[in-house]
Amino acid sequence: MGNIKQERARFVEDRISGMPDEILVSILSLVTLKEAGRASVLSRRWQKLWIFVPNLNFDAQERLYYLDDHRCERGLERLYRIERTKYVMWVNGVLKLHRAPTIDQFRVSFDLDVDYRHDLDHWVKFAFEKRVQRLELSFEHVSSNPCPFPPFYRTLSFPRCNSLRALILKFLNVIGEVLEYFICNCPFLERLCVQNSAALVNLKVPGPLLPLKYLEIRHCHKLQNLEISAKNLVSFVYSGPKITMPFRYVPNLVEMSLGGTYCEYSIYQFCEFSSCLSRLETLILELPRIKKLIELPTLSNLKQLELIAFDASDNESLLGLTSLLKAAPILCRLTLKWYQSKGGRKVQKAPKCPHHCLKLVEFVGFTGQIIDVEYAMFLIENAVELEKVIIDPRCPLMVGSPWEYNEIEEIQAARECAKMLGRELSLGDKLVIL
Repeated sequence: MGNIKQERARFVEDRISGMPDEILVSILSLVTLKEAGRASVLSRRWQKLWIFVPNLNFDAQERLYYLDDHRCERGLERLYRIERTKYVMWVNGVLKLHRAPTIDQFRVSFDLDVDYRHDLDHWVKFAFEKRVQRLELSFEHVSSNPCPFPPFYRTLSFPRCNSLRALILKFLNVIGEVLEYFICNCPFLERLCVQNSAALVNLKVPGPLLPLKYLEIRHCHKLQNLEISAKNLVSFVYSGPKITMPFRYVPNLVEMSLGGTYCEYSIYQFCEFSSCLSRLETLILELPRIKKLIELPTLSNLKQLELIAFDASDNESLLGLTSLLKAAPILCRLTLKWYQSKGGRKVQKAPKCPHHCLKLVEFVGFTGQIIDVEYAMFLIENAVELEKVIIDPRCPLMVGSPWEYNEIEEIQAARECAKMLGRELSLGDKLVIL
């Protein structure tokens, strides 16, 4: 019996190994670089295939989580230096062996600082020589000596890049002049994302003929001015300080997300640029704290609204958000996320505000306290065509991380409260508890 199983396994392996190189390389492109390298032990047929994969994703996030868990231990800085050296050697070793003529994606994700700027310079040059389509550099956790974007773009050796479609820069010091250079010299650039750059002060996105569709600027705390003129822009994300931000020309904008102190300021200034938002279908507002009353102009095309509040307690109320339903007559999906602390007060009631299009309501961060229960009751009672209520008791900041179920007792208590709410309001199978 054992021999039969071995023969079947060998037959399956031979069928896979007999496929053309292009198909096997495509298979390896679906896994991580380390997994692709391990595939070389399967047979001689696989030994050199990984050096032709078009997706170079150097993600070491799991190791960062490990270092984070041990950040209070003595000797951690020495361990960081060792891990950084190992990481850089890994990337340099792969690039030395890589043989594919082009690459679709080049992604670096680890904690590197200014000491590795020459390695970064080499990596970026490598990526552009390989006509990269998506370039992502993420040096999260760096705080004291952030790495600057390599200055080689100023030299004649940097060509006009016709391949680049997406540029994502996180925890990397990049100035507006560099970004504007890329915007003007990458004629097919569709996505630009910059996060946590301490060097970005001014940025102009010029030219109505630019193909740029997605622009995201987050946590660039020295930014003062952002000027946007982009005919093809469909999605815009900004989270950070209050800045001068003239929307010169964004006729096709359908998705927008605002956060930080700018969001707190902008919700009272929406009328000033409401003409630019006439086609808006999705709006996300990240507020530092709950507002007693938010007034928005009528957004006749708005279908999805997400509200995120970073400071909420039972002494406050979400009922001031009832005007949001009036501002969005065809709204069909509402998501609420908040980070709350316990308090104590009586349940409040808001005047009825029937809404005939809202079909899905999602609560993330539900704890079963008065602040979320009373607003859940308000929405359920006023959404005439409601089809589903999703209640997620996990902390929004932790969703998707290894710590999302750390507070398991609190999560279970919130689930029980959600079940009681469902029974009280006769939700039946409309209620989904995660």
